[in-house]
Amino acid sequence: MNKIKIGLIGFGRMGGFYLEEMQKSKQWDIAYICDTNPKSRAKAAELSPQSAIVADEQVIFDDPEVQVVGLFSLANARKNQIEKAVTFGKHIIAEKPISNSVDNEWTVVAMTEKSPLLSTVNLYLRSSWYHNTIKKFISAEEIGELAIIRVCHLTPGLAPGEGHEYEGPSFHDCGMHYVDIARWYAESEFKTGNSQALRMWNYNDPWWLQCHGTFENGVVFDITQGHVYGQLSQTQTHNSYIDIIGTKGIARMTHDFKTAVVELHGITQTHRIEAPFGGKNIDILCKRFADSLLSGERHPDLPKMRDAAIASEFAWHCLENAKSNDLPAIGNLETLEAIKERRRTLNNGYGLIRVCP
Repeated sequence: MNKIKIGLIGFGRMGGFYLEEMQKSKQWDIAYICDTNPKSRAKAAELSPQSAIVADEQVIFDDPEVQVVGLFSLANARKNQIEKAVTFGKHIIAEKPISNSVDNEWTVVAMTEKSPLLSTVNLYLRSSWYHNTIKKFISAEEIGELAIIRVCHLTPGLAPGEGHEYEGPSFHDCGMHYVDIARWYAESEFKTGNSQALRMWNYNDPWWLQCHGTFENGVVFDITQGHVYGQLSQTQTHNSYIDIIGTKGIARMTHDFKTAVVELHGITQTHRIEAPFGGKNIDILCKRFADSLLSGERHPDLPKMRDAAIASEFAWHCLENAKSNDLPAIGNLETLEAIKERRRTLNNGYGLIRVCP
């Protein structure tokens, strides 16, 4: 089988994840890895000696043999990179958000939707076994009509100042995944949204936010997200779940980042399923993308740039709305500095930054 030639642009935490999964697959030829940081390039050369390691991304776009670009650098570079990909005829796998502003994101959507090139964005929760199991249960009408979607994701990291400059505050950078999965379940567009946020540690941006509202089909939702969950506790923990309530039954999931537990309480079936969590599910995204390229038919479960733009825009809406609903500040910046210092020395924690030695 002919392998698909790809150039990876950006070799931070997510770029490393993609390299690892693509190396396991027989579908990919990692022709290039690009990063402007010399330490990141040295690490890439160590991990992928068969790849050309470059500092200038244009080398990748100029190579006619490169079929796909993986865009894993910061969001402020992404719009320009996507424009180049379309211009030079490269298919696109991108991290979210697809740019650093809503206007730029919708420009990207228009650009990619006019192009015959295949593009996708990593909205990883859509690829998870647990959400797909629950959605199939809903489709089987075991819970009656879908009525309420409740999502919660609270962890200790990432801390403010650890790479959110272009991705936005916690509810945008991380929270847009939960915005997206709520919309994915509802199979409808957002209609209303009201938010309350908190400026934890007196940081200028809110790092905890809860929103609730409705979809156009009448389904209601609430989403709670924040990287504020016991950063200085002796033993770190987290709280992550989804709770789906129908007119006749329920479905829910919790996980500990190692094992996910799905509980299904339907009108004719009751199940409790435990299986490995699955992480970012990058292997699934990459396989679906490769299969789509090789078959010439887009996999129906590949997220679109439009999905990312909608999730991003609504996450920003929630952050803006929270400003008009009182935005208290609790704690102080000294505590935040203590959190950052602790995270610099942690070997095992939540959302730790990948640092090249």
